[in-house]
Amino acid sequence: MAASCEDFLVEYPHTSITSDTALNTEGDIQYAVNGLYDLLSSTGYYSGAIFYYGDVKGDDVQSLYQSGRDVYYCYMFSHTSNGLHAGSLWGRPWYVIRQASHIINAIESGKITGSKEVLNDYLGQAYAVRALAHFDMTRCFGYPYSKDKGASWGVPIVDRVLPVDENPIRNTVAECYDFIIDQFNKAIPLLSTAKNNGRINQYAARALLSRIYLYCDRNTDAYNTASKLIEELKGTSYKLAGNAEYIAQFNLNNTFRAESLFEIANSQSDNGSWDALSYLYHWWGYADMIVTLDFVNLLKQDPNDVRLKLISNERGQQWWLMKYPGPAHNQAAVYNNYPVIRVSELYLIAAEAAVKGGGDKTKGLEYLNAIVNRANPAKTVSASEFNLDRVLTERRKELVGEGHRYFDALRNGLTIYREGGVHLVGAPTGIDWNYEKCVLPIPVDQFKLNPDMQQNPGYSRD
Repeated sequence: MAASCEDFLVEYPHTSITSDTALNTEGDIQYAVNGLYDLLSSTGYYSGAIFYYGDVKGDDVQSLYQSGRDVYYCYMFSHTSNGLHAGSLWGRPWYVIRQASHIINAIESGKITGSKEVLNDYLGQAYAVRALAHFDMTRCFGYPYSKDKGASWGVPIVDRVLPVDENPIRNTVAECYDFIIDQFNKAIPLLSTAKNNGRINQYAARALLSRIYLYCDRNTDAYNTASKLIEELKGTSYKLAGNAEYIAQFNLNNTFRAESLFEIANSQSDNGSWDALSYLYHWWGYADMIVTLDFVNLLKQDPNDVRLKLISNERGQQWWLMKYPGPAHNQAAVYNNYPVIRVSELYLIAAEAAVKGGGDKTKGLEYLNAIVNRANPAKTVSASEFNLDRVLTERRKELVGEGHRYFDALRNGLTIYREGGVHLVGAPTGIDWNYEKCVLPIPVDQFKLNPDMQQNPGYSRD
């Protein structure tokens, strides 16, 4: 199940993924669902690429030096149709989608024996993971929805098990978001609310859905979904970590903490080794990434912000992010758990949606201040300061290293400037949604498989 997966639909090695014909019992489905999360946890996807892609292309994290690894190529926007240099962000999600589609088809066919409640939960997970994979591809290969209301090309929508000779063309970004939302809405009533470490439960799916709404400018839906879930979670084990507990929640062995709605689970025996995100970030690992001086100066505006303790000045001008620490200060880890969505983001989604007119601004400000005040109990944001720039600034501080900044800037029509400090010579700056390489190209092989496939502007078909 975890074989290499750079290729798309026809090139798929069918013996490495469970087919629905091999799924007959609840145990078979459990095995296949476990395989879904194994596929997600690839270093080319959720144990590496989707995070550094969303960070080093922005202005808060940068590549430290020229290397032959994809961190550097993403930072430099060195993408071509002959070489994406962006992990496996084309191939791996398709494997996830096909695996999920086999699970969905097998359960919905009615042939699987087992507990209906358990099978419904597995079905909900398959719908949610398939939606997540479509979302990640849409935001990497399609222009932001806000640029043209989703009229440009997204990715092919795959809503079933495809025959080996079918290679669908791309749907629009708007169509992709409609599909993704529909998939999450199918998943949510099927899913259990019970904590399910390393898996998507109902709370995680609802949180992810609120993020999706924010990305496609459905701000009222984003606010309503996020705020309702925030209030509901107050009676559960999920909560914001307090100021005193904030740093400890990122310790290597403090997994599945109270803020974590969904995180990718790794262990000493099952991990991405030296290609894992934790090793790429650490100064005693590959040392590929550091936080920028602009970001350091942003945090230092409040010397009592607890989040300052998550950056370390180990080598002169170089500042290191310590959200993915090793077993000791000077020892890198080849494994760590990586947060897909935390309760913190849920509060920030509600705040952003409210400030954009999607909900109660007074309540939205309360949600923003829950994050601000947690970072420094002496700080609050006033009503007059409550604007989009202030919310996005707090997202930068809170979610650095979690793969958000580039997408946040792009979807809000902002321009990314990367200047000064130790930025590498030739690093692109002044990046916005009109920059041709702001999205990834469709790989050249896809035009051989389907000549009708559409390419993104500025990229070659051969």
